[in-house]
Amino acid sequence: MSKLQNMETVLQWGLDLIRTVQGGANPALTAFMKAVTNFGAAPAYMILLPLIYWCIDEKKGFRLGLAVMASTWINLSLKFLCKQPRPFWPGWDPSVGMIQESLYGLPSGHAQISLTMWSIVASWFKKWQAWAAAILITLLVGFSRIYLGVHFPTDLAGGWILGVLVLTVYFLCTEKFAAFLLRGGMRVQFIVSAAAAFVMILYNPRAAKEIPNAVQSLVMPGGVVLGMGFGYSIAVNKLKFNAAALFGRRGAAAFFTRTARFLLGIAGVTLVFIIFSMLRRLLGIEEGDEIYRLAVFMQFACLELWIYAGAPWCFRRIRLAEGAAEKTG
Repeated sequence: MSKLQNMETVLQWGLDLIRTVQGGANPALTAFMKAVTNFGAAPAYMILLPLIYWCIDEKKGFRLGLAVMASTWINLSLKFLCKQPRPFWPGWDPSVGMIQESLYGLPSGHAQISLTMWSIVASWFKKWQAWAAAILITLLVGFSRIYLGVHFPTDLAGGWILGVLVLTVYFLCTEKFAAFLLRGGMRVQFIVSAAAAFVMILYNPRAAKEIPNAVQSLVMPGGVVLGMGFGYSIAVNKLKFNAAALFGRRGAAAFFTRTARFLLGIAGVTLVFIIFSMLRRLLGIEEGDEIYRLAVFMQFACLELWIYAGAPWCFRRIRLAEGAAEKTG
């Protein structure tokens, strides 16, 4: 039996498993799974990362953001190398797809991102309950992808393996890399951010032009890393932003301060999206245009620049945040 036949056999087994799981489907369970699956996708980290960075600990928020973006970029790049179909795509069984996904299936981004993100968060607490919660979320997200019919089991396995590799590099190298950037100052920090973003946008598979939203997905990590790196460097070197400093406010006052930060920051995020959406319409930029990649890249770079530097600057100006006593990295 050829390798191709072996793979088809494995995928057919996965499809049979999806059908079995969906045999117990009901509206309430489907709604729950659609909600759970977001814990491994953009809705989760677009809320969690700014919340941590603005309101709890800027260093942890920045490092978690880098890990998530690195994991996202690796995942997207491998999807276009493997080019494995989804269970509901033509040639398999369109009836199993409860939601639609346009990119390739292997490895599962939801499985990989949920494992990466929630494991890092759990490591901050140093309690077994936190790790148990992270594992439970990761498994539920994985199961939701099977239930919703958007991934074969092998896709989940691939995502989890990559997630473990990303976590290994993160826990072994983060402190040393952060120390290197801190010693180098803003110049080195800017150069490293730009170089990382450049590497991320080099991969531009031809197949991306044939898949809806693929170009935006592939360009996004590079733009995010550039804006994130520049913004964080400005925040800690120039603004001396310290998410934990609250002018001595406690209790309800501290809660109000953090809530005000988050709401103001999210308002800025919304404004950036609106501005770039309007600009694309005014300039007539469509997804198939050559300049579209640049427009998307700039949108995400500016978005992250707002999150990591613009919002902290506003917080400082209106006394929602104070500066750190000393430079942090």
